[in-house]
Amino acid sequence: MTLPLSFSHPEMPDNEAALRQEVRSFLEEYSSGWTPLDRARSWIGFDREFSRAVGKRGWIGMSWPKPYGHGRSQIERYIVVEEMLAVGAPVAAHWIADRQSGPLIINRGTEEQKRKLLPGIVAGETTFCIGMSEPGSGSDLASVRSKAVPVE
Repeated sequence: MTLPLSFSHPEMPDNEAALRQEVRSFLEEYSSGWTPLDRARSWIGFDREFSRAVGKRGWIGMSWPKPYGHGRSQIERYIVVEEMLAVGAPVAAHWIADRQSGPLIINRGTEEQKRKLLPGIVAGETTFCIGMSEPGSGSDLASVRSKAVPVE
């Protein structure tokens, strides 16, 4: 089978295209002062004011269920994240809380923990860090080993 040299793909729905443009416009305002080194440190770039501005736009906790987050789609969240990482935005101040700690609190936390912690995350005010420094593991668990032991 021969594939055509060009192909068309479905157009992005208007609301998603508008969101992408909104994010790009927002980032254009903020990114003008970022140096190449700032952009290279995107994932570890810490800028509390930037995270607060992102929170004001409703772009933290986007796909979390209401009342904890904004109840938006994963595609919308993906658009925002893709645009931020494409320009090297400093996401460290809200990244872990948005994608890991917040969802964990929603799924396993007490109501008190949810009421106390989630609004600060969504606002870009509350920062989390995680540490996985177990001996022989590391944060990506690349060195995890297992072995089989016969059981009789």
